[in-house]
Amino acid sequence: MQKTFFPTVIALLMLCSATAFAQFQQRSIEITTGYPSFMHSLEYPWISKRIDMYEHGQRYGEYYQPGINIGYTYQWRKRWEVNALLNAHLTVMDVFQYPLLPEYADRTPSETGSSQYYDWNADPVSTTRQTKVYGAFCVSFRFKWLVRESFSMYSGLGAGVSFHIPLPVPYFAPIGIQFGKGKVFGIVEANISAANTFGMAGIGLRL
Repeated sequence: MQKTFFPTVIALLMLCSATAFAQFQQRSIEITTGYPSFMHSLEYPWISKRIDMYEHGQRYGEYYQPGINIGYTYQWRKRWEVNALLNAHLTVMDVFQYPLLPEYADRTPSETGSSQYYDWNADPVSTTRQTKVYGAFCVSFRFKWLVRESFSMYSGLGAGVSFHIPLPVPYFAPIGIQFGKGKVFGIVEANISAANTFGMAGIGLRL
């Protein structure tokens, strides 16, 4: 009896653990939108770019477009899940070329590198629009510190990488909210990451 008691208890405990583990397994797809990558500012420090442009009679206006994120989340415990997120976002930059001052009109481009040679109060002589697509990939672990029937609140920590600068950067989400108990749910998250800055919002689909 004793020889079979302990193996039986251990087997039952393992079975209960496996059952509990399976009950909390859940997968979902999330589609969200948010502001452009923080990595974009690191890759293109416009402070130095602005000086370079001013020296050649150019000014710029850059417009960030909201990014699109596609995420896959795997939850293996009631409060723990891992999220993989792929981001793409667009930036539009208009470059305005200003004319030379009349007294320097006969000078060559090599002689007019400084901003003092240009008439910044005049209308631009030309405008060039540049459009670029940027992307990033992030993986983070989420801990749900508040779980209710129709919503939950979590914090996340992980790392991401930009496709333009292949260096790891931290992913930190101090607070995220998931709401809805059906197949479709909403998600709002404040974060600082390689994929978004300040936050994102969207919907998810439980698989």
